[in-house]
Amino acid sequence: MLSKLLDDISRKMGLHKSASWSDVIKEKEPKLYAGNLGEALPQYTTHYGLALYPSYAKDIRHDMRDALQVPDSSIAIFQSEDVFEHIEYEKIGRVFDEIYRTLKPGGLFRLSVPDYRCPILFDRSIKSEDGTLLFDPGGGGRFENGRVVDGGHVWFPVHETVKALFENSRFKNVQYLHYTKEDGQSVLENIDYALGHVQRTPDHDERVASPRIAMSIVVDARK
Repeated sequence: MLSKLLDDISRKMGLHKSASWSDVIKEKEPKLYAGNLGEALPQYTTHYGLALYPSYAKDIRHDMRDALQVPDSSIAIFQSEDVFEHIEYEKIGRVFDEIYRTLKPGGLFRLSVPDYRCPILFDRSIKSEDGTLLFDPGGGGRFENGRVVDGGHVWFPVHETVKALFENSRFKNVQYLHYTKEDGQSVLENIDYALGHVQRTPDHDERVASPRIAMSIVVDARK
């Protein structure tokens, strides 16, 4: 417990050694990952993480709402796994545009966010009297005075809201690999995990392995 507390303090004070944007540009096929990139993650050997509080050697201090400090058409793959639900929905369009700017022609943007039609996520969430989702305790943060604070999920993705983001973006080549339809049926297309591991899928998360249902909305979009 003490070691974790000291690690959290060190992380928040920025005392961890972290990577830099110049490290990214030196790569032949640069790959970025939104979020902390710990050594246990498969992407650790291939990507650089973008995190508010760098914790690991391959993390770069960055707020995803800010511009990426790399040239146009320089990134081979950008992956975001369970991060964008923490960013206000109305601000994500600008983030998508920035990712598009940085990708090489044919470059991949792999997005995964929680699917709030998944019964596990829906059932654990706090709702209003009319069934509107208000707060997911499993997503971090707190719910105070009618709003989510301290880093929790500030919107609750479903297929239609994610699709609207892409339809209003510069991405035109978009594949929706995993999601839940309005009738509750899961769409589960094959995912090439060599392009970026996604943990919360029936292939890797036993909670949705039997029966196999979508837990994340997983999208591959190419420039």
